[in-house]
Amino acid sequence: MYGSLEDALSSHYDSGSPDGTTSSITGGVAYPSASASATTDKSIITERNGRKRLNEKLYALRSVVPNITKMDKASTIKDAIMYVQQLQEEEKKLQAEISELESMAETKISASDESDTDHLMIYSPPRKKKAMPASSLPMYARSTTIELVELKVSEIGDKILTVSLTCHKKTGTMAKLCQIFESLNLKVITGSMTAMSGSLLHTLFVETEKMNSVQLKAKIEAAIAEFDAPKSPVSSMSF
Repeated sequence: MYGSLEDALSSHYDSGSPDGTTSSITGGVAYPSASASATTDKSIITERNGRKRLNEKLYALRSVVPNITKMDKASTIKDAIMYVQQLQEEEKKLQAEISELESMAETKISASDESDTDHLMIYSPPRKKKAMPASSLPMYARSTTIELVELKVSEIGDKILTVSLTCHKKTGTMAKLCQIFESLNLKVITGSMTAMSGSLLHTLFVETEKMNSVQLKAKIEAAIAEFDAPKSPVSSMSF
């Protein structure tokens, strides 16, 4: 009886595996063929590489999100979403403040022009044409240089880069930073400026298809250097 059962099992395993690959039997145990083993190894390597890439993205995300509550993946993503929402709220507040400041500046310029006109009507002094600035920034901003403390550019996703710029806080720094980044023609998803003790933190999330983090960092540094370069007074005057 036992002999016939063993013969039947042996003939069953020798007929081949369900996926068409042939298995070998040693001591009553079926072993997969070389092709099946290679497929399994390839799947393991692919999964391992995928986990490695995911961990790298999570590390980059943790480096730019200031408040990470827990180190697991779900908490990191949740904290990042909350941080982006916070940046969007700060962006709205800054835009409202900038609009208010621009409105106040236009009012002051208008009042100043009216005062100059009245002065000319009364005294009619000889008047030379004033020098025209090379930049459209206000006077206090044109004399301001960006004292860079730290500039970090990281890749946090597919075509998404984050820019974290820290510089010394001075009068006109915020306006000059805004114009510098506008000149780069970047596709900004969201951004924020945070004033700290004696310094200013500017954070941007940028979408780009043509630059990596190293190239974007170099481009920002070049733009800051160009704006900080002294302009020739002759080139900025018209007579």
